[in-house]
Amino acid sequence: MDTSIGNALIVGGGPAGALAAKMLSDRKFNVTLVELYPDPSGSQEKRHAYVISINPRGARALRRVGIDPTTDLDCGVASYALIRNGTKANYAPKIKKMDEPHVFFRRQKLTAGLLEKAKEAGATIVYGEKLTDIDFDEKIATFESSETGKVTKRSYDLLVGADGVKSVTRTLLENRGLFDGPVRTIEDDMQYQVAVLPHWKELLCSEASVDAPDTSFQSYADRSSNTNSLSFPLPDGKTLVTFIAPSGFLDKLKKEGVESYKPALETHFSNWSDEARLELATQLAAEDNVPTNGGLCVWTPALGAPKKGVVLVGDSGHGMWPSLGQGCNAALESVSVLADAVEAVCGTDYVIPSAGAGVRKEDIWEMTSGERSCLVAEEYQGLRYDDAKAIVDLTFNGIGGRRVRGQQNGTVMFLFKLSLMTILNKVTLSIVPKPFLLRMQFGDDVPYSTLLWQGKCETMLAYFVLLAIPAFFALIMFK
Repeated sequence: MDTSIGNALIVGGGPAGALAAKMLSDRKFNVTLVELYPDPSGSQEKRHAYVISINPRGARALRRVGIDPTTDLDCGVASYALIRNGTKANYAPKIKKMDEPHVFFRRQKLTAGLLEKAKEAGATIVYGEKLTDIDFDEKIATFESSETGKVTKRSYDLLVGADGVKSVTRTLLENRGLFDGPVRTIEDDMQYQVAVLPHWKELLCSEASVDAPDTSFQSYADRSSNTNSLSFPLPDGKTLVTFIAPSGFLDKLKKEGVESYKPALETHFSNWSDEARLELATQLAAEDNVPTNGGLCVWTPALGAPKKGVVLVGDSGHGMWPSLGQGCNAALESVSVLADAVEAVCGTDYVIPSAGAGVRKEDIWEMTSGERSCLVAEEYQGLRYDDAKAIVDLTFNGIGGRRVRGQQNGTVMFLFKLSLMTILNKVTLSIVPKPFLLRMQFGDDVPYSTLLWQGKCETMLAYFVLLAIPAFFALIMFK
């Protein structure tokens, strides 16, 4: 009788892959993680690299796997306040304080920290190898060394695809006909640039002051041009600023040079000093600071191939634009759901898994490790798929969705719904929940599928109110 859970092979060493390696190692899998790029702990950090924001949803996922982002990872900054800034010089910033923090990490630092936790748990980490092929019937994956070209074949019981939004694992599944339908992807309409500046309080002009914690993060928006900016605190006391604009907007500014950035920055950062805005414009116009696209929304027909023992976690299974700040949080959550699936099938507190209806407890350990891994994959599919599809739908259709991004600035209905639900929430003393967007962005413990349903209800209610108001006045006038 085989009493080990099995061999797990993880493709991709980003945050989701690294966390999956630790989680599966802790649950008695023999884990090998293969990453295309070099060890992030020994690689030079990119100056113009984005930060990852871990909200309470992502923090819960990390704690589920035994990591507290505020104490177990020493490369982040915990922020308990958001400052919303206006575009007018006399606008008083609005400060929202939070009970649970958002924790900000440089992606490379977060990944290195999670990979170290995986190694401590017993996982084997292999760098510099790319996935070239998978024999799904024989459960053998083929890798090629980026340096030497050496080919290595690795067998597995459970294969975890964690290789990102352009996942090779997912592509191979689709090409081999292991999905019931096509994978659908849609590119973001927005571009992003980043710059690193001194602490945000040093950027303010002499007349401006903001009474907020030093580790606050900030948002700026100009609806007339549909541009946004975000600033995040870094561990070294500096501030990383992200400038977001419709596709082509930043390309045009960059082509025209430093001076072309100034009008947009004056609108966004009206309470900054001229010197601070000039430094930001200079960094954004630098030759090596290239505007990048926000990525892809990815809808998959399934989160892997359960009958072949393959699962997709993170962006491999549900890629999304960064507009709602859910990408890494949803990715980490998918790993915590995989942990639920493993424990449902193989845990000591046995629960009959939804995928294994009719399977008795004693039958589990009579199975081969490959059969158990297939049952884990089926359970994961059942637990995660609805939420995986929902978060991509939310990203695509919500604020920042394709219909309201780019040059088509159609946010009036969105803002009406947000205001309406906020008022109803306060008037009913929270009997009516907060707007779904706020619940999601601040990490409420609510499934994405429930938030999607709430969003549809908000839309119907908004249309009802819009129709009811003129009807009400018409009745009064013609009574």
